[in-house]
Amino acid sequence: MYCRTVGSVSAAELLTMMISADARPAPGPLSCELVAGHPGDHLAYAAAAHGGDQWWWLRWDGRPDKVGELVQIDPCDAVLPQGGYADDCVLPQGHPGPHSFDLADGGEPSGQRHPVWPRFGRP
Repeated sequence: MYCRTVGSVSAAELLTMMISADARPAPGPLSCELVAGHPGDHLAYAAAAHGGDQWWWLRWDGRPDKVGELVQIDPCDAVLPQGGYADDCVLPQGHPGPHSFDLADGGEPSGQRHPVWPRFGRP
């Protein structure tokens, strides 16, 4: 299962993130997208900017007395080859646990580990 712990963004952090006029924020509340029981901080996709080349994430530790921070993290560079198509991992670079394409619809690990290509330098 996905973690799905909900985080919040302060108005000042949101303004800092929105400096880019083409930023596309994620709709609705932000919830952790990592697999349940993951180690470390929670991460939720917050927005993309610069034509989708820059990804922003809300990172927080889950303590109610601390506001999270917005950080720019590139997407994971793992790619699952699928014949003439490829499936990119949509989690942040360096994420713990399985890649997004190794998770079933409910966010539970599918039990499969696929051979992957790096996003850049594909064969």
